[in-house]
Amino acid sequence: MKGQIFNRKATVGVFCFLFCCLSLRAADVGTTASNFLKIPVAAIPTSLGNSYTAMIGPDSILYNPAGLGLLTYPVFSGSHNQYLIGISQEYVAATYRTKLGTVGVAYSLLRSGNIKSYDLNENPLGTVSTSHKQAVISFAQSFPHFNQDIGMIDPMVITPGWTNIAVVEDYRPKAYRISFGGSLKYVGEKLADESSSTYTFDLGIMLVLPEHLQLGAAVLNLGGSQKFYSSSAKLPRTIRAGVAKDFHSKKNLMVFTVMSDIVKESDYDLQQSLGFEMSVLNMVQLRLGYKSGKDEGSRLSGGFGMNFDRFTSPENFINGVRLDYSYFDYGVLGATHRFGFQFIWGGGKKA
Repeated sequence: MKGQIFNRKATVGVFCFLFCCLSLRAADVGTTASNFLKIPVAAIPTSLGNSYTAMIGPDSILYNPAGLGLLTYPVFSGSHNQYLIGISQEYVAATYRTKLGTVGVAYSLLRSGNIKSYDLNENPLGTVSTSHKQAVISFAQSFPHFNQDIGMIDPMVITPGWTNIAVVEDYRPKAYRISFGGSLKYVGEKLADESSSTYTFDLGIMLVLPEHLQLGAAVLNLGGSQKFYSSSAKLPRTIRAGVAKDFHSKKNLMVFTVMSDIVKESDYDLQQSLGFEMSVLNMVQLRLGYKSGKDEGSRLSGGFGMNFDRFTSPENFINGVRLDYSYFDYGVLGATHRFGFQFIWGGGKKA
């Protein structure tokens, strides 16, 4: 009974948080700085239409830092984003679970390559380049938590596709998990000889209910502004809310996960996204995503993943490896491709 009362209060609290966030006044379109922060880079979330606010993984550091608080084993994630007209982006993230909570770090770098430059009379001056980067450090903790479960999978959360990590067997029945997380981000840009940088914050909350129902909400890029020449602009504040749920076939031969997000950027209209993943034998994952409000190209995205942790040993430092790919189309501007990989490091507990 006590757990049920907490359930209701926590659920009401999450949705009150969402309502307040979504009520924030929007800025005019195109008036924010560091808009590269809106570009999806991680392979798995991109293939799901960026519906990742209520999901748990190392890439939660980009969407909802509270998701890290429910990640009980250390994971590394990396992606290469082959973006439009020669632009490329690299991304790495790593998480580590301690008794006090989960620590996460991430770094991404977007590079333009060489761009031809001209003076006011259209005389060639050679080439210039631009770079856009962010560095993130996050901390999150879940309640209740059990330190003896570190390195193992919590059976309350959506089942991850790893096979070498042990699932908690002496499970203490609880009606909920709630997690809080925050991030400090350094954001820097260089345009030719001019550069600008600032700091900003992310805050998030996640609620896990019975039957693997996950609710999440986050506010990204709180505070911070950048100045180039004489112009100054705030970062694109983003409010996200999401829900996710998985469904298992008999003997868990197939696992279907469905997720959905609503997103409000400070200089853009409200957007919705949907994601779907089908995992077969925990070896192959097929993904499909939909995102509304996309200005150019198809609103659909897709991708697939392959799990190779059966070829690793739980006793080794690396005891789980997966590769992922996502496709995102921008119409006449071209298609983008993201290649990602993840691995469990530090020796999770043997399954």
